[in-house]
Amino acid sequence: MSLTQRQKKFVREQVSRKSEQQIADALKVDIEEVQAYIEKAGLRIDPARNRLFAAIAVLLPFLFLGLLEVGLRMADYKGDLALFREIEAFDREYLTPNSNFTARYFFYTRTLPSPQTDLFLKEKPENGFRVFVMGGSTTAAYPYGYNAAFARVFREAMEDAMPGKHVEVVNVATSAINTYTLYDQVGELLAQDPDLILIYSGHNEYYGALGIGSNESAGSAPGFVRTYLAMQRLKVFLLARDVATNVVKWMNERGGSAQDEGATLMARIVREQSIPLNGEIYEKGLRQFQSNLKAIVRRFSDRGIPVMIGSLASNEKDQPPFVSAQHENLPAAQSVYDEAVMELELGNSARALELFQYARDLDLLKFRAPSAFNGVIREITEEMGAVYVPVEETLREASSDGIIGEGLMLEHLHPNDEGYFLMGKSFVEAMQRADFLGFDADSARLKPMEVYRRNMFLSEFDRQIGVHRIRTLKEGWPFTDRQVQSYRMTYEPVSRADSLAFVMVHEDLAWDRAKVDLASYYQSVGRKNDALLEYYGLIRNQPWNDSPYLFAARVFLDENDFDAAFPLLLKAYEIEPEEAFTTKMLGAIYVDRGELDEGIRLLEESLALKPNDTQAIFNLSGAYGLKRDFPKALELAERVLELDPRFPGARAWRQQVLSFLE
Repeated sequence: MSLTQRQKKFVREQVSRKSEQQIADALKVDIEEVQAYIEKAGLRIDPARNRLFAAIAVLLPFLFLGLLEVGLRMADYKGDLALFREIEAFDREYLTPNSNFTARYFFYTRTLPSPQTDLFLKEKPENGFRVFVMGGSTTAAYPYGYNAAFARVFREAMEDAMPGKHVEVVNVATSAINTYTLYDQVGELLAQDPDLILIYSGHNEYYGALGIGSNESAGSAPGFVRTYLAMQRLKVFLLARDVATNVVKWMNERGGSAQDEGATLMARIVREQSIPLNGEIYEKGLRQFQSNLKAIVRRFSDRGIPVMIGSLASNEKDQPPFVSAQHENLPAAQSVYDEAVMELELGNSARALELFQYARDLDLLKFRAPSAFNGVIREITEEMGAVYVPVEETLREASSDGIIGEGLMLEHLHPNDEGYFLMGKSFVEAMQRADFLGFDADSARLKPMEVYRRNMFLSEFDRQIGVHRIRTLKEGWPFTDRQVQSYRMTYEPVSRADSLAFVMVHEDLAWDRAKVDLASYYQSVGRKNDALLEYYGLIRNQPWNDSPYLFAARVFLDENDFDAAFPLLLKAYEIEPEEAFTTKMLGAIYVDRGELDEGIRLLEESLALKPNDTQAIFNLSGAYGLKRDFPKALELAERVLELDPRFPGARAWRQQVLSFLE
């Protein structure tokens, strides 16, 4: 019996999807009838063609995703997320940490923290010694930034100990990140051929980006989260992440739980406000820290790159627990803290320290790393051959009663400028104890540590930046649980430095611009030393830039202190030899010192850059006169008078030269 029209239609529709037997079974007919119709109607499909169609069907989604990835890259979706970006300065190519790279980690929080702008050469010199410093806000020297960073102390000590090396210490630390994000940076750091890695990280483990208690969390399994981080190299993945995040935000807004974007980063990033000691979330955070830190050290060690890890310090004595409640068989953190205060008042400092640390560990809000984290650091350094740096121990030794408090801490865990110096000192001394890890260095060349302390060049302006940032921080949660009027509404600056610090923190004023403005003001009112402090701070922060060297040199030149100006001008000339002012002043100083050939060379370089500089021409005429080349001296003297007939001393000098020629 032949197939009906309806059955034939079914065969035509299903022949490419089902086997002949499946079609026959569906129609409840003999397979021979189905085969006969397929043959007669020319519907038989080559199996190879079937496989091709199947492959195309499978590949189509991937092709779509590939094209979407290409399109997103062409559109520069999310911008450049690489850890480093290129920059050209003074005819040399540098790399610097990319201010946008943290967009890889923060998808729920809109305000992105950014790293410092340390520069290092794109092509590492043969004599290069390159160090990367990893960590969170403490490593980034919050709230001061810039010259307060312990990395700067370490850099200067290594420059002294390694005079034949081009030392680069690059700080990639960023606020609110933890060991997940540190692990994600390892590959890009390895690509830059580091010689040494410094790590100070752990306080952000629960609430930093991707931490177990953070709004930016991606789960609690370290292996999964590290894979998630690797996937973020794909723009398609970032698009999917952002779509999902925006849906969640929209649902939260409709539900009345939208995030307060005016809140501090601390307030915006926290999801779990109660993490009991030894509880499930606590243990997951501890495992997260241990797993990531091991993975980080292993990847560097496999490439023969040594790692130094600092123990974690926080305010034990003067920071009460943020959140206190009795949990199961554990006491409330506040009651333990109160007992610690009482023991300290009784003079029992050892017992007080023990209780202060226990109170910190019991604090349900885990903004300070628990004591167990330092145990993990010690275990990993011993097991994997990394260098343990006793940061906490160094700060404790420098604290009254041996308990870290407000003498070295600004709030719960960020050191003051003395604390940051002690951190740098701790890393330097650990490097010494490790015999500089086999690098060619001379411990005898290190200066006394108080010299490095003095050479941090932190001014009133820098310290007031810290004051305003900490004051702003403490106006919000968790330091207060009520809304308060910001001090900004009624604040009256106490000095010019304080005013600029206030504007820099709360408005749009660049740190280096503010320091130049402040130094210029100090010069105008005769405060030479204060002006120099600002300029030396700029030099320390931007050693690759000739401008602050010249600013400082001008202070001395204005007082005819050529000996003090000379080394600053030399450094500026080393950085930027094609600067007319630098070559002119160096030439004049060499002439004044009797080194006529070098002075003439530099003055001629200056005139090649600025041919009509009458001062440079006059100085060069004088140099040739001292060399007794009077025809050349006369030619230059007459040129000065052509350009400026009233140039001071030019006519008298011309007459003197003429007398020598008679």
